[in-house]
Amino acid sequence: MGAPLSKFQRRTQRTLRVLAGWLVVGVVAAFFHWVVVRSLDSGASLNALLLLHLQRSFAWGLLGGGAYIFLLRDRLRAFPFFKAFAIMTSLVLLTVVLLHVLSSIGSSHQPIGRILAEPWMWAEFLYRAALMGATMVMVRLDDQFASGTSGFLLGRYFKPRQELRIFMFLDLRSSTAVAERIGDTHYFQLLNELYADITDPVIYSEGDIYQYVGDELSVTWDLRKGIKDQRCLRCFFAIKEKLAKRAAHYQKRYGFVPVFKAGFHYGQVTTGEIGQVKKQTVFSGDAVNTAAHIQAACNDYGVDVLLSKELLEVMDLPTGKWNTRDLGEAQLKGKRRNVRLYTVSPAS
Repeated sequence: MGAPLSKFQRRTQRTLRVLAGWLVVGVVAAFFHWVVVRSLDSGASLNALLLLHLQRSFAWGLLGGGAYIFLLRDRLRAFPFFKAFAIMTSLVLLTVVLLHVLSSIGSSHQPIGRILAEPWMWAEFLYRAALMGATMVMVRLDDQFASGTSGFLLGRYFKPRQELRIFMFLDLRSSTAVAERIGDTHYFQLLNELYADITDPVIYSEGDIYQYVGDELSVTWDLRKGIKDQRCLRCFFAIKEKLAKRAAHYQKRYGFVPVFKAGFHYGQVTTGEIGQVKKQTVFSGDAVNTAAHIQAACNDYGVDVLLSKELLEVMDLPTGKWNTRDLGEAQLKGKRRNVRLYTVSPAS
């Protein structure tokens, strides 16, 4: 089920955005460097300094940013920001010292003690560490605002706008009984682990986590992104597959193997920011409520996933790759008209 949920593609996109940011900062740094040097040397070349800073920014942005996104981010996001930043700062310091030592071996053969006392080395370390910290902040903001940091900063939803969106509502089966058996603290730990496991399938399907409400959460996609390669459906089955692989862990730790049920629907919603102090992007419209009620109907039909006929039609599932079963029309709470429901599964 992982074909359209490409970790490599998503991480590459993020690395390229990090690289672009570092190159922009490199251009600014080159200009300030030129201003300082020109006061001492009227013949200082802006082009030469620009090339130097771009080369270094390219190397640091591609290799450093790539190492963070591909290798370290998933591990470090389990830590508080300042602890993660301290770890990254240590790695940056080690890299800067190593580069200066290697450069010295090839040229002036300075002793390591003198290299470590070189002001320019510490200046570069502080500069690179600050950039890495800013990168980590932006990546965490991107996660915090559901992959919409740029839209939030640019005020994309400052004024409400109409959008076509897919919604998936997930609910944990048997959650009440489990919470009573293991207690509030362990249940909170269970939810925390579950939501951590769910995060990657959502991210790699280009979805945005909209809300957590206890043991329920909702995910949304722009219609175009969600139907491409059936990403929204593949997201659910990727979550199901991941939890199945981790079943032994959950059984051992909580005496319980988590299973989610899901309801899907799409429609036009009004999207906008609300709040002055704690801003949040909110989706308002019948599609949101309908998706929630479809999820609630999973128990009535004894299935783990339900979707509306409207969504099934716009998805145009490829023949031979999916099994669909028509469950007939259902009277959902708050709906005047019946909604035709289907359950789907990947073809084996």
